[in-house]
Amino acid sequence: MSDLLTLSCPSCGGLLEICEGNTNTVCLHCDTPLFLEGAVKRYIVDSKIKPTDALSAVRHKLEELSAGVFTDCRVRKPFLAFVPFWILSCRVDGFVFGVKPVFKERKIKAPAENEDGRVTGSITRTIKQRKGVRAEEHQISYGIDMIVSAARLEPLGIPSLGEKSQMGLSGMELNRSGSGLPLRIFDSKNLPANSHVVDPSISVHQAHEEADKFIQRICDGVGAGIEQRSMHLAVTGAREKMVHYPLWVVTYVLDGRTFRIVVDGCTGRILRGVFPPDVNHWRKVCRIVGSLWAGLLPVLMLVVYSGLLAAGPVLMLVVLSTLGFGAVSERFLKMAEKNAGMNSYI
Repeated sequence: MSDLLTLSCPSCGGLLEICEGNTNTVCLHCDTPLFLEGAVKRYIVDSKIKPTDALSAVRHKLEELSAGVFTDCRVRKPFLAFVPFWILSCRVDGFVFGVKPVFKERKIKAPAENEDGRVTGSITRTIKQRKGVRAEEHQISYGIDMIVSAARLEPLGIPSLGEKSQMGLSGMELNRSGSGLPLRIFDSKNLPANSHVVDPSISVHQAHEEADKFIQRICDGVGAGIEQRSMHLAVTGAREKMVHYPLWVVTYVLDGRTFRIVVDGCTGRILRGVFPPDVNHWRKVCRIVGSLWAGLLPVLMLVVYSGLLAAGPVLMLVVLSTLGFGAVSERFLKMAEKNAGMNSYI
C-alpha cells in the first residue's frame, strides 16, 4: 500500500505529496502552510528488543516446558511485524434516570427439622417484601479510551481486540490510552530492515462502531437495578489514532511439525504460542512406576517362596494389593502418555 497521497494546493493548484499520517504540510510551489482536516494520525512504536532477544525468550520457554528440546528444534529467522491498532478516545457525559424498587425486610421464625422430619427447634429467616419505588438518577461522566485491532490478527495466533476483549493480550505494553509509549510519526521509508507492516483492514468507521457498543455497555452498568429507565448520553472530544505495535514472530520445526510463537517487541514477553509436548514427563512417570514395581517384586517373591500364600487371608491381601497397584500404575501411565502427546498453549 502506497503511503503517498496526491492532493492539490488550494492556493496555487500545485500537486502536494504528503506522507501518510501527517496532518500538516507546506506547499512546495507557493510555500503555503496547510492543515489536513479529517486525517488520521498514524504512529509507530519501535521495537526495544533484537532478534536474538526474541530467540532467547523462546529458548528459555522451551527449556522450561521440556528440558533439552531446543537442541532438536530447527528455528527459522524471526521476523518483525508492525501490527496496527486503533486507539479511540472520547468524553462521555449524561445521566440515567428511572425508578428503583424499595424493599422492606421482615424477620420470621420457622421450625427447624432434622433428617427424620422431627422439629428440633426454630430458625430465624429474613423475608424481603416490595414496599414501593423511589425516583433514582445517576450522572455519567467518563473519559473513555479503547483499543480496537485494525487488522485481523488470528493468522498470527493472536485474538483481535474489540468491544468484548479489551485487555485480551497480557504482557503487551500497549494500554488503552497509549500513554507512555515512545510514539513517532509513521514513515515507511524509516523502518527496520526486513520488517513487515501489516496493512489495516478495519476502517475507522468500523472501529467507532465497536467503540459505541463499548460505551453503551459501560454506561448500562451505571443504571443497574433501575426500572423504567431512560438514558441520555453526549459524546464529545472524539479522537482517533492508529498505532503500529512491534511483534516478533518466531517459527520453529520439530519432528516435522511447525510451531509459531509471538513475542512482544517492547517487553520481550511471549504473548501467544504453541509448544511441543513434554516428553520428559512421560519418562519421569515411567521411571517412578518402574522403580516402585522393582521394589515390590522382591517382596512378592519372598511371600511366594516362604509359603505364606497358603493362608487364605494373606493370599487375598496379596492378590488385591497387586491388582490395585497395577490399576493405579496403568492409570498413571495413560495420563502421562496423554500429556506427552498434547501441545502446550499460551
